[in-house]
Amino acid sequence: MGLISAMGHVEAAGSARMTGGQVKALIWAIGTVSAIAVTSSAQAVTGEELLRQCEALERGAVVSGETVRLPKGQDAAACWFYMGAVQDVAATVEDEGGPSVIGSCVPPETTRIDLVRAFTKYARAHRADLDLRATALVIPALSAAFPCREPRGSSEAPSRP
Repeated sequence: MGLISAMGHVEAAGSARMTGGQVKALIWAIGTVSAIAVTSSAQAVTGEELLRQCEALERGAVVSGETVRLPKGQDAAACWFYMGAVQDVAATVEDEGGPSVIGSCVPPETTRIDLVRAFTKYARAHRADLDLRATALVIPALSAAFPCREPRGSSEAPSRP
């Protein structure tokens, strides 16, 4: 169990220190995730739901350098956390320098806000597909926004024996 020190830091045996502001942010995040889990059904998120959530995030997020201040509300938080998972999966590759396991090549410097914008742009252009699971839109959105380049020499016809 962590302890709050006189300086506003939380310490746990063998762990990193957190400031009071970080603790508040962590508590807020845990509470938001819990609220989402309690109020969400067991069904998968649709493209329409994720688009609504991410549009709320786009409308209210304040980006300053590498800091993002989320707007109040469950929709923006739901998009933020969903895209955090997408960001992790998009960074997972089978071969170093190869495409991610979902087939896109998202550069390491890509921010979560970049992923949100790629998704919303794609979803708005493919409104007929919004009733599908969100992943059915997220995966092609990332492939469109962050296509993989063909390795040199791969476009050549294979040599014959």
